Amino acid sequence: MLKFIFWILFIVVALVVCALSIANRHDVAFSLDPLPFSFELPLFALLLFSAFVGLVLGSIVTWLKGSRTRSEYRHQRRENAELKGQNVKLNRDLEVAADSSQNNVSPTAAKQIEHQG
Repeated sequence: MLKFIFWILFIVVALVVCALSIANRHDVAFSLDPLPFSFELPLFALLLFSAFVGLVLGSIVTWLKGSRTRSEYRHQRRENAELKGQNVKLNRDLEVAADSSQNNVSPTAAKQIEHQG
């Protein structure tokens, strides 16, 4: 369903861009005021280029603003891995303690045997 919506929106945007390009074919002068550069180009090219530059700059700003979130995510992922390792170790120790209590061996003796072996 999501792919269908994507393709419908894609077709609508493509049609709008085509209509914009056909209706704005006339050349316009583009100049950067303090610089001596001046270009003659179609208005639709100027509009599409401006939209593209805005998209790229907006993406860069969004990526830079998300750096703190990505850093926190990496930290949480490392901490999660450490806690999983501790959980496995504690479960092993619990199993050893349960086995030793069934065999009437004290938990400290079981740990000593485990460390020696």
